[in-house]
Amino acid sequence: MIPNPVSLQTAPVVRLGARGICRRFGDVVANDGVDFSARKGTIHAIVGGNGAGKSTLMRMLQGMDRPDEGSVIIDDAPASLSGPADAFRRGIGMVHQEFMLVPGLTLLENLILAREPVSALGRIDRKTALAAARDLEKQAGVTVDWDLPVDNAPVHVRQIVEILRLLYRGADVLILDEPTAVLAPSQIRELMALLRRLRDEGRTILFISHKLDEVIGVSDEITVMRLGRVVTSLKASETSKEALAELMIGAVIDHPTARTGSPGKTIIDIEDLAVADPRGIVRARSISLKVRAGEIVALAGIAGNGQDEIVAAIAGLAKPVAGRIRLNGEVIDGLTLSERRALGLSYLSPDRAGEGLCLDASISDNAIAGHHRKAAYCQAGFLSLPAIGRHVEALLDQYSVKRGSSSDRIGSLSGGNQQRVAIGRELDGDPAALICCQPTRGVDIRGIAFIHQCLLDYSDRGGAVLLVSEELDEIITLADRIVVIYNGAITGEIARGDGDIDLIGRLMLGGVA
Repeated sequence: MIPNPVSLQTAPVVRLGARGICRRFGDVVANDGVDFSARKGTIHAIVGGNGAGKSTLMRMLQGMDRPDEGSVIIDDAPASLSGPADAFRRGIGMVHQEFMLVPGLTLLENLILAREPVSALGRIDRKTALAAARDLEKQAGVTVDWDLPVDNAPVHVRQIVEILRLLYRGADVLILDEPTAVLAPSQIRELMALLRRLRDEGRTILFISHKLDEVIGVSDEITVMRLGRVVTSLKASETSKEALAELMIGAVIDHPTARTGSPGKTIIDIEDLAVADPRGIVRARSISLKVRAGEIVALAGIAGNGQDEIVAAIAGLAKPVAGRIRLNGEVIDGLTLSERRALGLSYLSPDRAGEGLCLDASISDNAIAGHHRKAAYCQAGFLSLPAIGRHVEALLDQYSVKRGSSSDRIGSLSGGNQQRVAIGRELDGDPAALICCQPTRGVDIRGIAFIHQCLLDYSDRGGAVLLVSEELDEIITLADRIVVIYNGAITGEIARGDGDIDLIGRLMLGGVA
């Protein structure tokens, strides 16, 4: 059939985009003349390092902020969005990295929340709601147990429901922020298949991710941002992971080198550990593992399978229900966090903003926290500010922290520089062991390479690392041994070089090697 010439002329080419967008915050230029065009029925990826301007741009595309200059483009025309509700009325919705589903409600109740079909008697019409949910399942090619409470739903199912909720509300433009961050490989493949089906049905998807293999694999077009500007937009089929990385940072990445040390004596020894969550529900059981000097052991699992509870027990933030934790042969499960630190245990929190750092305190105070009682920095009960100042400046230089003054609020630094401060503090003085959780979360490509090298160097010097990460590439790059956990129990252990991502993914879902 020959298309109607009128329809060809009137059909929008750019479903969502930007033209000359500038956004300033004081002297900081977050977006500087940003142009990009996401065509209808395509998957358009936006990539860039920390401080590239992606988040500011997304806020303006959502109507959460307004440009100082330039325009958001919707259906080929400049648009002034009054807020997120206005964006949604125009078919634009966003799935945030942190899930927005309401705990305690079922998946169906979350799907229809604030858009509930109502019967003639003024009650929620569950039959109509379930029929709508089934229609969405069919369209998307997925299967969902709608009666399942959110708390009991697997992570990838929650991610799918977040997307279906936008479709239920009529969105045909989906902005996805790091949608695969907590998924296993098979779950990532399922999500990617869903995105391709939605694209093929004519929907437009903006895909924000730092996983460049996935970006190239799922996207039609890619826009690269650096320092608030668009470097280029190109077809995914015409680039590579290495080329994208270089475009993002403006230089070739120095990848971590292999460590040269060999494992020594056992530093961390966990035996038959069981830990409960704050509600008293046992989330980890019969956990036994060892980490030796000069060794990196990774604990791999999908979020919510007991890793957080195990880490909290080792660090001194939770009391075990059963079992023993030893550091250098000494039982420590009854000691406080500060007593464990004095024995050589360091802890890098997965929650940088809420637990790992005090964002309202200075860079210097954060860099010295936990070390401030040492004799070199404390005399007769008083802090030696000159000694602290000298040490902090040397530490910040060693970890290449970009800053103004060390007296500035650490909250004024980018997330990547905050993480450099945190990991520098925890490795300061070469502790016997490091519990290292999500070390590169929110960090750009250059920062990831730097942090990986820091961990490998520390291991080479004899440090014992227990690594907890949701990034399988990171685990495979760093770990000598990978211990996989599912539903609070260990499902397998893999030595370096003996496994691949698919094998680890199967174990993370409760399968067997």
